[in-house]
Amino acid sequence: MGDASDARRRVFVLHSRQFLTTDPAEAFPPDRFDVVVLTDADPGSVLREDGGNPDVRVVRADREEWEAVVRSAPGAQVVSNDEYCVVECARLRAATGLPARHPADLEGYRDKVLMKRRLAAAGVAVPRHLTLEPAVTSSGAVADHVVASVGLPAVVKPRDEANSRGVEVLHDRQALLAWLARHDGETGWQVDEYVTGALGHVNALVRHGDVQPVQVGGYLGPLLGFEHGRVLGGWSVPHASAQAAAAHELNERVVRALGADGDFVVHTEFATTPDGRLVVLETAARAPGALVSEVARVHAGVQLEVANLRLQAGLPVPEPDRTGTRQGAWLWLPVMPGQRWDGTPEVVDVLGSEVDVHVFRVARDGNTGTTVRLGASALLASTGAIADDVAALSRAPWFAAVAETNGFADEQPHAPRRDEEDDGDGRA
Repeated sequence: MGDASDARRRVFVLHSRQFLTTDPAEAFPPDRFDVVVLTDADPGSVLREDGGNPDVRVVRADREEWEAVVRSAPGAQVVSNDEYCVVECARLRAATGLPARHPADLEGYRDKVLMKRRLAAAGVAVPRHLTLEPAVTSSGAVADHVVASVGLPAVVKPRDEANSRGVEVLHDRQALLAWLARHDGETGWQVDEYVTGALGHVNALVRHGDVQPVQVGGYLGPLLGFEHGRVLGGWSVPHASAQAAAAHELNERVVRALGADGDFVVHTEFATTPDGRLVVLETAARAPGALVSEVARVHAGVQLEVANLRLQAGLPVPEPDRTGTRQGAWLWLPVMPGQRWDGTPEVVDVLGSEVDVHVFRVARDGNTGTTVRLGASALLASTGAIADDVAALSRAPWFAAVAETNGFADEQPHAPRRDEEDDGDGRA
């Protein structure tokens, strides 16, 4: 796959199920690096539409072939920000003689049950939880055990998935029984207590055991319900606030409990309960999804996905700027079936924030499918309070319903439908 000079500059970015949210060339400039995205999935699923260069070089190969591909370019770097590739990335780095960058024990950051056990042992607050071992059993006795152990509502989730895959909130015993029946005999499931409180996240760079705070953020609401039309979003928390200080202190305790060796980004999600406790819901040794990494660029001068890829390759990453007052925020706007883009809401003109909107193709062309899709994303920047602007944009009409009448399209303004029920604690 190239001569020795190419191989010294080559970087393989591993991909399977998580989009790259930014052009890999931002982490590895083309004048110095030859970047290849190595995927076992559809090459068209590598880069999110708002992520930049659509011409990124992609090689499709089954996972068992990856090592041979990597070895064909001696000296190449191997990196990833895909939760479903981090273990293989660490293995390939070791197999090809590259320095270890990931935590030595990745399972503490990936297995949600092991994660909570280690955090609880270190005195970090976590939800009450129950592992459905050795497999899910559909019975009234199991339902009773779940209710007695974690209460209702209960949050069921796979113990080693990401991006809210498989997460459901079960509000009553009937819903719990139905879930047990659907998943009877399956392995790898756990149940969490539903933690009431404001949802947030905290991010840091981990470099050789040094935990460097980057940003703290709040979420507009649970990161579930998008398929029902819920608008997702969040905003940064001012660096100098007591809220940010408490979250950064929590994140350092999390990293110390799970492993601070290596060079990586850590992303921890937590709930702040009504009595002020910070309860860790889960954490990851990678950059977050949605637009959280871009908000970090606005807020602290560090794009978290770019930073995570560069840290793995042993390249310099800028020091986070925690002295400024610039705040960032993001929104993901769902386009329902039968809707299409109706233009940026007029409310943007009276906001205190700068707003950068990316409209996805499905919204420009009209959502002719049967499922909810990501219609537009919005990135906000401001030197003032930003949460009110996020709330205003989340309520604004972005799309128009298209009704066919005698063969003509009759467009009516229609705001994205929102599921007002607080239905869970899905994660970015």
